Amino acid sequence: MDCRTAEEMVTRYINHTLTLEELEEFLEHLESCSSCYEELETYFIVHEAMLQLDEDEEDPMLDFKHLLEQDIRKEKRYIYKKKVTNVLSAILFVILIGVVTFFFVFIVTQIRQFL
Repeated sequence: MDCRTAEEMVTRYINHTLTLEELEEFLEHLESCSSCYEELETYFIVHEAMLQLDEDEEDPMLDFKHLLEQDIRKEKRYIYKKKVTNVLSAILFVILIGVVTFFFVFIVTQIRQFL
């Protein structure tokens, strides 16, 4: 991913509207590009500060950089969980097909014995 593409994804990242694949590529790019990370950090801080103003929080002194780090870790966990879920779903689907095939063959065999 190039920086221009990553910069175009910043707002979508903050709004949590990236697809799983886009999110994964975006986070990988951020790990190797400090410029894009700083861009995200700036937008994230502004976004979170605006949310805090809207909510009239008692404690206006939040560590926005820490919040961003937490958000990135949360998104990485989300990606991992989705990948594991997809793999497990595929495995279960294959097992289900195997079981259905086994029963189909078993039933056909039983029918042939009666004929």
